[in-house]
Amino acid sequence: MGKLKKITTLMAICLICLGLTGCYDAIEIDEEVYTLAIGVDKGVNNVIRVTFQYATYKEDSGGGMGGGDEESGEVSGTIVSTVEAASLLEAINIMNSAVNRQVSLMHAKMLVLSEDFAREGVGKYIEPLTRFREVRELMRIVVCKGKAQDFIKENKALIGSNPSKALELMFEQSKNSGYFPDVIFADFYVDLLTPYGQPVAAYAGVNDFKQLDEGSENEEPPLKTEADIEPGDIPRTGGAKREIFGLVVFDGDRMVGTLSQYETRFFLMGIGEFQRGFFTFIDENEPELIYVIEVQLGRKPSISARMENEVPVIGLKLKLDIDIISIQSRRHYENLDNIDEFESKLQAYFEQGIKDTIKKTQEEYNADIFHFGKKVAGNFKTIQELEDYNWIGHYQEAEINVSVSVDARRSGFIYGATPIRSTESKKGVEADQ
Repeated sequence: MGKLKKITTLMAICLICLGLTGCYDAIEIDEEVYTLAIGVDKGVNNVIRVTFQYATYKEDSGGGMGGGDEESGEVSGTIVSTVEAASLLEAINIMNSAVNRQVSLMHAKMLVLSEDFAREGVGKYIEPLTRFREVRELMRIVVCKGKAQDFIKENKALIGSNPSKALELMFEQSKNSGYFPDVIFADFYVDLLTPYGQPVAAYAGVNDFKQLDEGSENEEPPLKTEADIEPGDIPRTGGAKREIFGLVVFDGDRMVGTLSQYETRFFLMGIGEFQRGFFTFIDENEPELIYVIEVQLGRKPSISARMENEVPVIGLKLKLDIDIISIQSRRHYENLDNIDEFESKLQAYFEQGIKDTIKKTQEEYNADIFHFGKKVAGNFKTIQELEDYNWIGHYQEAEINVSVSVDARRSGFIYGATPIRSTESKKGVEADQ
């Protein structure tokens, strides 16, 4: 019994000791500094220049005020540091020599590539990141005009005190406007390798707040419902200077062009990722006035593909749900007598917009960013046959037909607006509702 008791006691002690063990490579949270954004530019004295934006761990560091110390690189509750190196990962080691904590990419939310860098090819720099255990698959991919370093310096959390949450919410705005795509690192890398299509990235820039023209008080401003604007050129003042507007088209790992904010909306509709957005149209019956609609996808796009005489023929069908938000002329476009004509005009507009966007990707860039190749692949018996055919090289030859149906489902809080009356007995005009 005494021997059994000793064995039992020894086993109990061993079991208790197991609970006291820990990971040999365990690191406390405050022993690391977590990078929020990474910027990559062409280097001067070495191949690349890498910019890191990381949190300061301070409770009050100007996060909500957008303040900071230019000399230390402190920006809005974060620090922005730049280093030149032979590789992106080596830049992390170099940064560790200047930071009193280990630099970690485990919570990196954005990778910013300068336009010059993207046009030369990003594949050889993206590939090491896919192997690195700390890189998050959900990190967003952005290409910016000018330097990525300048863009990250202007990445300030002016609303709220959490720069990490501010970054996440910035990309969520793609769902509310459709003016830029929300592209994650994992999807971007897969699209670099797939034979079915080509990758895209969000297009960004820094606004110097000099785009608003004061003009003359006596001048009547023109009515422009569509104006192609590049990031950095949005006519506005106030708020953060960094902005995302439009998308970048890649052919392989090289940037070959861009799509405007409106073309980006049509692209997102075509791939089924458009959530919602407002569109403004000139009222044909009263050209000095406008009407505004809100657009949502009624259902996922339907795509078909077949081969005719070795030419791919692709069909894209879309259904859009329309909410009438404002009619300045107060005409009754929503009633049964006018709704069919109203929907037909909108249908023609969206069909033409999507067709023109597809045509641009075919004729100017020869880049299948819509990934029609996934449907074309069904016409080949094996993957090897598809790869031998080289769909990406034949995308320019494809015949693509677009069909859009529009359903004006709601008219807001007003149905059949009555005219505004004045002492002059003229039909009034209500401002945008």
